[in-house]
Amino acid sequence: MMDEKAVEKISALIKKQLLAGESVYLEGIGTFTRIHESQHFSRDDKGRTVVHPPKDTIHFSSDELGEIE
Repeated sequence: MMDEKAVEKISALIKKQLLAGESVYLEGIGTFTRIHESQHFSRDDKGRTVVHPPKDTIHFSSDELGEIE
């Protein structure tokens, strides 16, 4: 089992790659991808303009794992 420092190092590497705009694939686990959403506007129920600032989110798609023995 990995210790806490190893997990922190791996997490930091994943974060660095995502911030650089790269996807991160972990074999047998899945892929992390950064998705950028541009600023956009909408109207609320009273007709007022609402500003939605740009944001980045992380999308994770898991690998299809076979039977685990």
